Amino acid sequence: MPPAKKGSTQGMEDNFKRAVTEMLVLSLLDREDMHAVQITQNLEERSGYALSMVSPYMLFYRLIESGYIVEAYKKAAPDGRRRQYYQITGEGRQYLQSLTTLYHRLSNGVTLLLGEGGAHNGK
Repeated sequence: MPPAKKGSTQGMEDNFKRAVTEMLVLSLLDREDMHAVQITQNLEERSGYALSMVSPYMLFYRLIESGYIVEAYKKAAPDGRRRQYYQITGEGRQYLQSLTTLYHRLSNGVTLLLGEGGAHNGK
């Protein structure tokens, strides 16, 4: 599939998803330790299938390298495979709080601006 055209709604959607996925993964892990499949399923289901991650491991490794999550332990799944569980760190919780505060500030600003008339201001 060719890259999204600049100025397209698909480009905006892709950029938005990339920007919030890290925050949402940390938010899920702040609730409970999860393995990769749980994280991707929860992200999809809890977002009403608006968000998904095809390859979450690059994000996990980046969060591990930054000290925001750890590979905590492994547990056997019902199918016998061992699943790696991820856990948020104290530093990850602080980072999540910063991201959440920033997200709310930005989204509130956008909402205020769009509320002034947005694309339908009659001009």
